Amino acid sequence: MMKLTLLTTLFLTTTLASTPVFAQEDANNQIRFICSTSRYSENGKSVPTTFLWTPNFQKAMVTWTSVLGGVKPQQRCKIVSQNFQTAFNNGSLNYVTNAFQNGNKVICSVSSIDGGCDTVLFTLRPQDKSRDILKRLNKLWFGSVTADSGSIIEQSQEKKFYIDIRQFLNTPPANKMQ
Repeated sequence: MMKLTLLTTLFLTTTLASTPVFAQEDANNQIRFICSTSRYSENGKSVPTTFLWTPNFQKAMVTWTSVLGGVKPQQRCKIVSQNFQTAFNNGSLNYVTNAFQNGNKVICSVSSIDGGCDTVLFTLRPQDKSRDILKRLNKLWFGSVTADSGSIIEQSQEKKFYIDIRQFLNTPPANKMQ
């Protein structure tokens, strides 16, 4: 598989600003991660977005707007959505953290804080600061970027940061998307 440099320009998309179009819905009772479109609030255009989908609610996870490493936003959305699905299916999507893998900075899932990277969700560019990316994800998912929220757990001896994503996966948004 070709090496991809995937970095999102993370926008603080809220459920109020996103209007997803779900073409893949079916009536099963499992959590799924899908690539669909949402309306980007700053310009009103539809953009590829990775969504968490359950039979009871949907939430935007990452909005994809730029081409990086030659990979267009739609393709990046599909790849990362599948990576989230793989992490969920293999039981490692309890925390999201930063790591190095094959000499690259990555954002990955881990089943426990003490564990290593289980599933790479996306790769960062060398100049990107993984902690900043995790703070943006935390703000997008939980509305907060402070460690006081209990969502970011720092292990300073390893310079790793963890987001406990389990609450995000199990909590409907304040304003459900229709």
